[in-house]
Amino acid sequence: MEIVEKVRTILTEMFPPPDTVELFDEDGIIGTVTSPRFRDMEPIDRINLIWDALDKGLTPEERRRVVTIVAATPQEEIAYTA
Repeated sequence: MEIVEKVRTILTEMFPPPDTVELFDEDGIIGTVTSPRFRDMEPIDRINLIWDALDKGLTPEERRRVVTIVAATPQEEIAYTA
């Protein structure tokens, strides 16, 4: 399995639809997880939630390929794209 698909699987299991996981592999994996679960969470807690899941499912080598994943609520996602 390609690493970006492995990351997508891990994050989609943790954030199932209607949450969204968007990932791109451009010399490293970047992306966004959009979930109402992030509402009222501090930014560091959001990121820790994502990285804890990735730490459990990826090898250290695979983890190094993940550059950044942004955690946003649906309302924040709309504001970012407007």
